[in-house]
Amino acid sequence: MIRPTRPHAPARATRPGGFTLIELMVTVAVIGILAVVGVPAMAGLVNANRITAANENLTAALQLARAEAIRRSASVTVCASTNGTTCVNQANWNRWIVIGRDNAASAAGPEVIDVMRDETMPGNMQLSGPAAGIRFRPSGLIDAEQTLTVCLPTDHPSQNQRVVTVMLGGGVRTTKNNGGGSCP
Repeated sequence: MIRPTRPHAPARATRPGGFTLIELMVTVAVIGILAVVGVPAMAGLVNANRITAANENLTAALQLARAEAIRRSASVTVCASTNGTTCVNQANWNRWIVIGRDNAASAAGPEVIDVMRDETMPGNMQLSGPAAGIRFRPSGLIDAEQTLTVCLPTDHPSQNQRVVTVMLGGGVRTTKNNGGGSCP
């Protein structure tokens, strides 16, 4: 038996792979919107981390000074410095040192002053503190409560300052402060 043939349906045109111009434009627009929203938030996060890191370095230096004063049974001072070996009488602490008498070396001869730590504030970070520095007695105590301010001049984050308070007993407390984008 012979069957009649049916006419074939016309073949559909196949769509080539890839993106259309409209799809590409929508994707670029979405990426642009995400960048506009995300970049300032990311900048604020990076700046907040920079402030926190500088604050932690300062806190570690203060804790080291207190511990060394007790261990050495001698005064240890945290102060501003311009050369990394001696203290200077200024409120700008963009470079600071931890300095004290080395009892072991001094027992054999003349007094030896030891620099235990030398730090410089990174980038445009700023640190201000008491011009005379902070002197820990052999007991680990200080004569009067002192404050230092770690600051980054920026509006992102709004709390661009960390106020570090060194209490009479030598303990350290940190609080956040809104400096309005500027530093003291």
